[in-house]
Amino acid sequence: MDTRRNFLLKSAILGSLLFASHNIFPFNLKNNNKTIKPKALKKGDKVGLIAPASYIEEPEDLNIAIDIMRWLGFEPVVGKNVMKQYGYLAGKDSERADEINEMFSRKDVSGIFCMRGGYGTMRILPYIDYENIIKNPKVIIGYSDITALLQAIYVKTGLVCFHGPVALSTYSEYTLEYLRKAIFINKKIGEIKNPTTPPNKVETKNRIIKINGGKAEGILIGGNLSLLVSLIGTPYDIDYKNKILFIEEIGEEAYRVDRMLTQLWLSGKLEQLSGIIIGKITDYKSPNSKPAFSNTLSLEEVIRTRLETLKIPAVYGYMIGHIEDKITVPIGVKAILDVDNNIFIINENAVE
Repeated sequence: MDTRRNFLLKSAILGSLLFASHNIFPFNLKNNNKTIKPKALKKGDKVGLIAPASYIEEPEDLNIAIDIMRWLGFEPVVGKNVMKQYGYLAGKDSERADEINEMFSRKDVSGIFCMRGGYGTMRILPYIDYENIIKNPKVIIGYSDITALLQAIYVKTGLVCFHGPVALSTYSEYTLEYLRKAIFINKKIGEIKNPTTPPNKVETKNRIIKINGGKAEGILIGGNLSLLVSLIGTPYDIDYKNKILFIEEIGEEAYRVDRMLTQLWLSGKLEQLSGIIIGKITDYKSPNSKPAFSNTLSLEEVIRTRLETLKIPAVYGYMIGHIEDKITVPIGVKAILDVDNNIFIINENAVE
């Protein structure tokens, strides 16, 4: 008993020192469900380039990101940690969080683009100054591991955040179209459509697959599946009730996707939704994969068996995720999903 008591006492002391040394902000900050929309970006605006997760390895990659931002019409402001290396991270947790806090504080910076995803975004969530974000709302955009940051900001502040291209993404005409609608224009984003197929061809690559029919309305939430699952039970977990959930993933084999969807189901979250949009789940078949069984479920079978029993409108195949042609999805705005008629509409503006 004494050993256990001493262990708990030491743990409490270490915990206090950790909290004191890293300026942790309140976990219980709430925004009373108020939605905050950032100002639309315009040409000539300064945008911050940050690395909340992994670092940029090559100097030329940073030059490319700067050129892309200027090509988009922005003046980039490069964060001081984007090429800093601390293991697989772009600097220590406090450094990466301080960079985000600084970009939100700076009056000359109008928006924030994440340089890349990677690993480690969840580590900085306690060090983000959410009250500062409420006072200085602005566009912040990224995807993959950045899901953790976007969800935490939305949960703690109500700020509409953007699941979309990072600074080093490939900006195809398709990607640019939906990026402009999301962050440049104060109008309803409107209907989301996959890239068009020539009239004389049958679509094979970007098909919309019906899982469950029906029509759903609700606020959009979502992002990378593994991050959504990892946030369950934390202060940054999101309310799934009557929401439309979108999901993307990369590099996870079918059985792992099955496990993560099952965790969402067992946690009671999937049943609360009004609709589900599965985007792209890419690189789920590793060339070096050696499954434990000769027979396995396909990815589509996993999705169907996990979602069909919910009887909630659900589709698979929209352009969300680790792909060249991608849409920018605002977290925190209203949408309509009509599965039977292949209609997905974001019927609200995401910026002021």
